[in-house]
Amino acid sequence: MHHGVTPFDEWLHKAQVGTRDLELVPALNAVARHATVAFGAQLWFAAIFGRRWSCIAGQAPQQPVAEAPSRVALTGGIGVVSACWGSLSRGECARLVGFLERLIESKQRPTGS
Repeated sequence: MHHGVTPFDEWLHKAQVGTRDLELVPALNAVARHATVAFGAQLWFAAIFGRRWSCIAGQAPQQPVAEAPSRVALTGGIGVVSACWGSLSRGECARLVGFLERLIESKQRPTGS
């Protein structure tokens, strides 16, 4: 940690900057990919249709996972699913969820109005 900035803080800043000019699905794919590389987290994103969650971004596991994946409804009818949060602490997971909600809201906001 350097001057109170954690590796997660640095990663989150890079994720914010790196997704700024991307459309929603490519941005979510980038977040999922980088979270796997940096923290070992396995994330994918789903459109929520009632009880059915349909993968729209990230990489859902092709093989069954040992534990039932956790689901977190975000905003705009989208949720994040994870079979493994990797080395992320509970606080970092909460901050990641907040970032994802803001990201989705910004990408779903109508432009030019």
